[in-house]
Amino acid sequence: MSNEKLNQSFAMADNMMEKFWDMWLVSLGSMSWSQEQLEGMVAKYLEQRKIAREESTKIVEELMGQVKKNQSQMQTMMQEAVKAAFENMDFTNFDFMGVTKKVDELSKKVDNL
Repeated sequence: MSNEKLNQSFAMADNMMEKFWDMWLVSLGSMSWSQEQLEGMVAKYLEQRKIAREESTKIVEELMGQVKKNQSQMQTMMQEAVKAAFENMDFTNFDFMGVTKKVDELSKKVDNL
């Protein structure tokens, strides 16, 4: 009877060791699966960041192009406005720092010679 109990004890120990190894393998499989999932998520995150960076670069380049275009248009408009203002101005009524008076004085001196 003692031999029978000893055999049962060994059988039970073998059974426990089998279950322990099965649990260990399941745990390792679960860890491996979790690591694969994490690596997949990190790869997707990095790809999304790369795409976002490329898109933001494109947007900034487009904005800079638009700013340059707007600046050029503004400069053209200002030039046209100044040109139109000078074309419509009557300079005969202006005395540029007393130049008209001096020209008149010099003309008189030339006439007196």
